[in-house]
Amino acid sequence: MNLTNKTVLITGASGGLGAALAYAAAARGANLVLCARRGERLRQVAARARAISGKRADAIRIDLTQPDQLDRLLPILQQKVGAVDVLINNAGVGYFENALDLPDEKLRQIMRLDVVSLIQLTQKIGLTMAALRRGTIVNIGSQAGKLVTPKASVYAAAKAAVIAYSNGLRMELRPLNIHVLTVNPGPIKTEFAHIADPTDHYAQAVAAIALDPEQLAKKIIRGIERDLREINAPWPMELAAKLRTFAPGIADHLIASPLFNRK
Repeated sequence: MNLTNKTVLITGASGGLGAALAYAAAARGANLVLCARRGERLRQVAARARAISGKRADAIRIDLTQPDQLDRLLPILQQKVGAVDVLINNAGVGYFENALDLPDEKLRQIMRLDVVSLIQLTQKIGLTMAALRRGTIVNIGSQAGKLVTPKASVYAAAKAAVIAYSNGLRMELRPLNIHVLTVNPGPIKTEFAHIADPTDHYAQAVAAIALDPEQLAKKIIRGIERDLREINAPWPMELAAKLRTFAPGIADHLIASPLFNRK
């Protein structure tokens, strides 16, 4: 897919990887629809994207976990931009706490934003893509969905659901000429790590392998253009995930040890 003049919708676009994706897509000549809860930051990202591309970059403040706001999104899109060519489901949250201690509010927030709203938005945009028999859907999963570590049980469960959903969706939508790309990154140098662990112990422990969001965003945009099936980074974590498949008992002991578990 050549992204020039294509319409790309990105959720969670007010910062971190979402903002980096907006700038990378703008650099390829795309028109953007940027969604997030933080309106002022979202407008700043949209302004910078417009400066990069000279194209449209609409900022839509929305809480994807609220069904009524999600229902209103599609009419807004139809009025403002028409069809969406690329949907990037980037919005997500995680908390690194022991599974038995995670408060119910945080449990619901993770599942609602990372899984339920992703599926619901994909259904809405996917139906318009199906009518046109074209489009690309990008779901941002995580290496946590493949390589579960202590204190990430619920977040890992959510991301494993995203990976499984993407795999099934890909097979269903292929006959409709709709491509599905799953992106499974490890730790990224964004504020996500601080939200997940406010002590910043985790961010400091993984600093050496944390991914640069701008470089990852460029890789994802290239993956969209090349119709890739999956992007996994960094490679040592993907290798460890494969080891778990072949030797789960050994992998569990290694991953739970201080050598690998940085939470």
